[in-house]
Amino acid sequence: MEGGISNYLQNQLKQAQQIEGQIEQLNNQKYQMDLRIKELTKTLEELEKIGDNTPIYRSVGPVLYKVEDKAKLVEELKEQKELSEIRIKTIEKQQKSLEEKYKEIEQLIQKTYQDSQKNQ
Repeated sequence: MEGGISNYLQNQLKQAQQIEGQIEQLNNQKYQMDLRIKELTKTLEELEKIGDNTPIYRSVGPVLYKVEDKAKLVEELKEQKELSEIRIKTIEKQQKSLEEKYKEIEQLIQKTYQDSQKNQ
C-alpha cells in the first residue's frame, strides 16, 4: 500500500508541475499582450496628434508603405487593440482556473502525505 501512495503522490506532484508550467506560459502570453496593447495605445495617441495631410507610413516586415487612409489605419489598430484586450481576459480566466486546480492538487498532496505519515 505504501508504494501505491508513493506513486499516487508522484503523479500528483507531476501534475502540479505541469500546471505550474502552464501558468508560467500564460503569464508570458499575458505580458506579451500587455506590451502589444501599450504599443497600440501609444501609436493611436500619436496618430491623433498629427494632421490628416501628414504622410503616414506603415511597417510591413522590413518595408515601409505609405498609408493613404488614416481613418482606416486607426480603425484597424483599434480593432487589434480590442482583440488583444479580449485575449488578455481569456488568458486571465485560464490562469484563474489553473491556479484553482493547482491549489486543489496542493491540498490533496498535503492531505495524502499527512495521512501516509499517520499510518507509519
